[in-house]
Amino acid sequence: MVRIIAEHGYAVQHVHGDPATGARPFAYSIGLHTRPDRGYELAVSGLNAEMSHGLLNVLATVLADGGFAPRDGLEVGGVLQDGLALQLRPVSRPEELGIIHATYGITPPVWQAVWPDQHGRFPGDAHCRLPKGTQTLL
Repeated sequence: MVRIIAEHGYAVQHVHGDPATGARPFAYSIGLHTRPDRGYELAVSGLNAEMSHGLLNVLATVLADGGFAPRDGLEVGGVLQDGLALQLRPVSRPEELGIIHATYGITPPVWQAVWPDQHGRFPGDAHCRLPKGTQTLL
């Protein structure tokens, strides 16, 4: 992990889901907060390792290139296909993403990228058509 962070500036940790308990997979960045003008990490839930890694890499680039500071409800375009946007929300228990703290001794703010249904509606929206539990809100 330390080698990947040194080489790329950050790494992505993927945590597999558990079909027996219904726990959804999730992934988060480690080391992004150490880059200039960052101070945060990113996370996503409900996707496989390859999709999570790709999404977090593109999202980190889009935020940095656009000069965007994460905030609750910020919709970020240019990451998903079909012109759909992601929505950012603060992770309520960032300390549970333990590898960040184990690596750095601190837990910076973590922003979860929430993805919409095919009509651009996010979980929690009245007409969102994603099956319940598709994404765990971290």
